[in-house]
Parts: sequence; structure tokens; C-alpha cells
Amino acid sequence: MTSAERTRVGRGSWPADGRGGTLAPSANGPGSTGLGRCYGVGAGEAAPPGSTEGDILAVRSAVVAISRALNWHAGPGTPVATDGRFTAATGAAVAGFQEKLQPAINRDMYLPAVEHNPSGFVAKETAYALFMPIADRYALKYTVPRGLLRGITSIESNWDPGAVGYYTNSDYGLCQWNTTLPDVTTAHALDPFWALDSTARMMRERYDSDRWGRNWLYVIAAHNVPTWAAQWAQGQLSTANPDDVPKLARMNGYVSNVLARVW
Repeated sequence: MTSAERTRVGRGSWPADGRGGTLAPSANGPGSTGLGRCYGVGAGEAAPPGSTEGDILAVRSAVVAISRALNWHAGPGTPVATDGRFTAATGAAVAGFQEKLQPAINRDMYLPAVEHNPSGFVAKETAYALFMPIADRYALKYTVPRGLLRGITSIESNWDPGAVGYYTNSDYGLCQWNTTLPDVTTAHALDPFWALDSTARMMRERYDSDRWGRNWLYVIAAHNVPTWAAQWAQGQLSTANPDDVPKLARMNGYVSNVLARVW
């Protein structure tokens, strides 16, 4: 999806109708995949006309992330190639993962049939199954409530490993780390292991700090705008101040949206 389209319609680099280089059987005539937004065979290989360098990087990085997650779940053995190309072998590995390991996620989340992924393709359902157990490991590592880490990742990227910011093209990956921050590279942000580990670690550090009131609600808000969240935690924002009203509205909205996605 081109940057202009992404800004218009929402977060993420989930390929749609061939965008991002996904090649799939045509269901509605030439040029139509009929599969909606997903990564499949061809993703990371041939970007469609109009794709920016950032679009191509996001899709290829997402394919790398998917491949690494497949290897993480499979454990020792013949690894899936992590060169950023979604090949037939990658699709076969995804299909095997979906058959053996994905049903547990479906039962936990009560996903409707319309959200089930075609065999060998990665969309929201399969991404949940691939990356949530990794997120849970990092939540355990830092003693962070796993539901909060899941909720933040859901609102930030909907578990699209190649997500690019809705409001800014400097936010990348599962947790939408901003690459203008010191020591945060695009490669870091698009690495699901780095992003989930760093988000869980930051949540722990903020909770342990008096700056955010040792309160998980302010910690959640801090992932969106840390300065405002700290002011909110310290009682420095008031609805009586017109300048603070939009800040409080954004913080309350973000926290509410995250909590709505906690399970």
C-alpha cells in the first residue's frame, strides 16, 4: 500500500489486492486476489507500481518477521528462510503452523469464521497466533500483565509486523516504535522480537517510576505520548484548562482503546 493510501485508510502494510507484492489466485478476474489483506506467496518479491521504498521495506521486513516467528515456534530443525521473500516453502510452513498451532488461538479469542485465514496466508488471525506467544514470553520476562502488552500491540498495529504509522511514516512494526527516538532504528522497530521485548521492558521501567504514578493506566498512556501521560499521572492536566482538554481526551481514548483489546 502506498504511503498516501496508508495515511488515508489506516495503519499497516497488510497487502491488499496484490499491493506489497503478494501473489494469489485470482477470484474476481485479473488483478484481484479475492483474499483481502494478507501476506502470501510473492510478498517481498515484486512490489506493485507506486510503492515507495518504505512500503517495500515494510513488507519485506514483515515477511522476515513471519519467517522468524515460524522458526521460533518450530524449534530446532530445518529453518524457514529469512531473506524477506514469501516463497512456496514459506507458505507450506504457514499452512503447517495453521493446522497444528493456530486452533488454540482461535479458541482463546473466539474469532469468527470470516476472520479465519486461507491456508498458507498470513492475515490478522495467523499473525495473532504467530506473535502473541512471543509477546507473552516478554511480558513474563519483565513481569508485565500480558493483556496490557497484547492490548497495546493490537491498537498500535493490529499485529501487522510490517505496520507503518497512521499519522507519521516514522512509526514502524508491531508496537509502532518511533524511529526518530535515539537508538531506535527502522530495523529495530520492524523486528518483532526487539519491539516486543523493548515495549515490555519500557512498561516495567515506567511502572517502577514515580513519574507515571506506579499505575498501569498511565503506563499504557505513556506508550502513546509519554510526556502527557507523566503530566496526567502527576495531576498537572485539568479539564478546567482548555489547553489540557485535547491532551486528556487523547490519553483517555488511547487507554480505553487498549483496555478494550485486553484478553
